[in-house]
Amino acid sequence: MFKATQLSTAVRLGLFSATLGLSVGAIAAEEVDTTSAEKEKVERIEVTGSRISRTDMEIATPVTVITADDMKDQGFITAFDALQGLSQNTGTVQGNEFGAQGGFTPNADVIDLRGFGPGYTLVLLNGRRIADNPTPYNGQSNFVNLNGIPFAAIDRIEVVTQGSSAIYGSDAVAGVVNIILKKGVESTTVSAMMGTTKDGGGDQSRFSVVTGAVGSNYSVTAALEYSKQDPIYARDRDFMDSVDDNPAGAGPLARGILVLDAFAGKYRDPGEQKCIDSGSGYVYAERANFGKYCGVDTTGDNTIKNKRENISAYFSGTYDFSDSISGFADVMYSQMESGVYGSRHFFSEYLLLNTPDGSGNFAGGTRDYVLHQRIFGFNELGQRTTEFDESNTNVTLGLKGVLADNYDWKVFYSDSSLDYESRRDWLKEEAVTEYFLGQVDNPYGLYNGAGKVGIYDVITQDIRDSVMGTQVITADSYSRTFAAEISGDLFDMPAGAVGFAAVAEYNKQGYDLIQDERTMNNEGMGWQGLTGTEGGGDRDRYAVGLEVLVPVLDGLDVTLAGRYDQYDDSTTDVGGRLSPSVAVTYKPMDELMVRGTWGQSFRAPDMHYVFAGDSGYYSSTYDWIDCRVNDYDNDPSFVPSESNCNTTSFKGSRSGSKTLEEESGTNWGIGIVAEPIENLSFTLDYYSIKLEDIINDESEQDIMDLEYDCTYSRNGKDPSSAECMANQAKITRGGPDSLDEGALISIDTTPVNKSQYQQDGLDASIHYKLSTEIGDFGAQLNWTHILHTKYQATDESMLEDIRDDMNNYEPRSKTSLVLSYSYQDFYMAIRGDRTGKVPLWEQPGENYDPETGDVLKVDRLDPYYTVNLGMGYQFNDNLSVSMSAENIFNSRPETDVTHDSWPYYNSFSYPGAGVGATYRAEVSYKF
Repeated sequence: MFKATQLSTAVRLGLFSATLGLSVGAIAAEEVDTTSAEKEKVERIEVTGSRISRTDMEIATPVTVITADDMKDQGFITAFDALQGLSQNTGTVQGNEFGAQGGFTPNADVIDLRGFGPGYTLVLLNGRRIADNPTPYNGQSNFVNLNGIPFAAIDRIEVVTQGSSAIYGSDAVAGVVNIILKKGVESTTVSAMMGTTKDGGGDQSRFSVVTGAVGSNYSVTAALEYSKQDPIYARDRDFMDSVDDNPAGAGPLARGILVLDAFAGKYRDPGEQKCIDSGSGYVYAERANFGKYCGVDTTGDNTIKNKRENISAYFSGTYDFSDSISGFADVMYSQMESGVYGSRHFFSEYLLLNTPDGSGNFAGGTRDYVLHQRIFGFNELGQRTTEFDESNTNVTLGLKGVLADNYDWKVFYSDSSLDYESRRDWLKEEAVTEYFLGQVDNPYGLYNGAGKVGIYDVITQDIRDSVMGTQVITADSYSRTFAAEISGDLFDMPAGAVGFAAVAEYNKQGYDLIQDERTMNNEGMGWQGLTGTEGGGDRDRYAVGLEVLVPVLDGLDVTLAGRYDQYDDSTTDVGGRLSPSVAVTYKPMDELMVRGTWGQSFRAPDMHYVFAGDSGYYSSTYDWIDCRVNDYDNDPSFVPSESNCNTTSFKGSRSGSKTLEEESGTNWGIGIVAEPIENLSFTLDYYSIKLEDIINDESEQDIMDLEYDCTYSRNGKDPSSAECMANQAKITRGGPDSLDEGALISIDTTPVNKSQYQQDGLDASIHYKLSTEIGDFGAQLNWTHILHTKYQATDESMLEDIRDDMNNYEPRSKTSLVLSYSYQDFYMAIRGDRTGKVPLWEQPGENYDPETGDVLKVDRLDPYYTVNLGMGYQFNDNLSVSMSAENIFNSRPETDVTHDSWPYYNSFSYPGAGVGATYRAEVSYKF
């Protein structure tokens, strides 16, 4: 048996756990003396991944433990930073760099275990569910935002790196993250941290107080933390502050002010003086094949790291009413104000010079469309800034005790809520158009050209006051849970006691996302070039679960678990489902354990997939019909291929669906944990997670592909069939009076159960500790390698292995190595991270078969390496000082010559790579 003290020892020593199935040295632990008349009473602990309390860490499901000391020593200052560094966190996410470009969740910090998506990892706080972010990720799905948790209050983070729906419910498809806050503190610690970056911007500060007291029948712990982070602008980084930094070659300046004759494809030359007189500060510029205009370099305008200011408080307390019953409570509150700074306000609209006569025919038989465009300087309309005000409250009240001296029980009520508001100044669509192009005074919806000012005129304060407004988005979400748990030993068998845990749970969750009237307006009274998503709803969930640990033979344990979740939202057909699991551990010897797991999962639809109202977005797709007609003269031999055509931009619309069904999946894994020699241990696990009927929005490209097949009767499609007619109803193209007849205008989509996703891979870790007269040395290597990533878009398509696909930017492997050294009152740790190869942003033309358009090969970037450093010194029992640095060599991903758009690197695969080296120092004093 493994002693419980092995876990606490591992925590105290800060062994940098990262893919930990068992604590280092646990296999060689000394056995509990069962021959004594009075057996030693050892503490029973509950490990994330199982509800059965036990005296050791020996469970079949791999569990990672990251302590607060680990995070400090390795250069991390938030829970998100530490989780982002997990080797299992391979999925691509939208980071701060993308937020500044107009993402739906620009202030969120999310992780993506195994690439399933942020919403497929269950995030718990002290083992309890917390409210989802009320604004959906990418405008589609729900997730938990990790940016509001006070670092000073974190004790450790436990991560289950395989599916655990049978224990925790339907959200735990790819894993579970359990952030455990401090309890039982008996002193007061005051800490102050300051930090900055090598290349400027992003200054950080944090001040915290953690205190507590423990009495004979009570304990209290409290923490208060204030933190501030300054923004980092692209102009602070010399590799992304100018069009000259474009790795594909310096492009033209942004089209600050221009007038374009659309059919001729030429700019009307304004002359240099007009650029000067505009007051925008723009220069007289030229673009090849288009002509002269007033240009500006906007490359350095965006932020790559958000401004944040956060104050948070935490309280935890217990009180023993008697020897067998006690009460507990914990409260966490955080208030965050943040800012995302984007580029410049801009106006862009077409004016039709010749209008139809009364018969509907164009006067003179011609049309002359002229594009008027202006990007406004900061001195004119200010910067596009979004300010966020978010507050998060988590309250838990409960009772726990011992029944019949053998069964631990617990009942609690948990209430988690999040309030959100964002504000940003924006151009009023009808006001700015009226100023430059006049009014619509005809039945054709066309501007009359009688604007109040010209496109090159100076922008006065009166104009600014008239054309600008403030978009306000308000949202809130909640999760309320009442749960009862009981666990203990049922009876003894020859190999040990049969343990069990049972849980009954009721949860109610809901959200409201409210846009102002302009955001969703499609009748010319909205915000210029801006749209959004709204929705709201709630649902109830009832669950019961049972877990039984059976010691079949000496060294062979089998755990059986099952959980039944019943959903009730009075809207969809999602009902109840049983999620079973089986886990086996076998220890043929003290130095070796073999483990295996199998389980099924089901996941209810994300609430925003169900309750989303009419929502809009902007995107691009390949329009094969337009490409064939306009680029290939309607050549019947035309082959639809990404190498043959360019993408087309469009405005999409979507709404929720009440016909969605649950997603269902299977996960299994097998592995070994071994300690071949003293102080050297390793784990090796194979994992396989599969999910079917995944809910996602209809693919715009699939809609366009089917339209092409229907139009030209390809692949057995009949244009008059119900399938083709229903598909065509989702597409809107320009009519005879539009700028470009037949041009793609919009695509309507809804979420559907359609996809299948599966990932198989290997997780491995090696831990070594060496104690000598000159100090203690430690080493830990953690590695995840993806073997297969299989994806099936629809039932009609093939299940394909996309691991090496040119559009799959998930690295094939992630590795971290931590080397540590401590001697008396000094410690030091060096952490190196390797992100495996990802494809080039765009594949070169020679990588395609020119006749079929098939991909011949996929070029990939070299692995990306970063190194963190942490060190500290304990001057006495009270005073300690620590220093840390992230990315100490200021490394960046390999230059991708195909990535010709800002920020000039793949920010989805390498979030935060533009920040560079960051340095911090912290002083702590304990009373």
